[in-house]
Amino acid sequence: MKVTIVYDNEAKKEGLKADWGFSAFVESEKAPPILFDTGTNGSILLHNMKELNIDPQNIGIIVLSHAHWDHTGGLSEILKQ
Repeated sequence: MKVTIVYDNEAKKEGLKADWGFSAFVESEKAPPILFDTGTNGSILLHNMKELNIDPQNIGIIVLSHAHWDHTGGLSEILKQ
């Protein structure tokens, strides 16, 4: 299993944008790729996904941990993809 932090209030990799919120991309051999939460801002989410070479079309499942804006704010933008 591989977990990539896509969106967080700290950016550890050059080129990523930091913002309040959270999102992670989870890859496993036994399940479709999962986007866990969508951060606060859809444009930042998509920017960071591009920087991390994560194609939104490859997302198999979107999981929202809870209904706070900093975990759900990027949902509408990712669904457009």
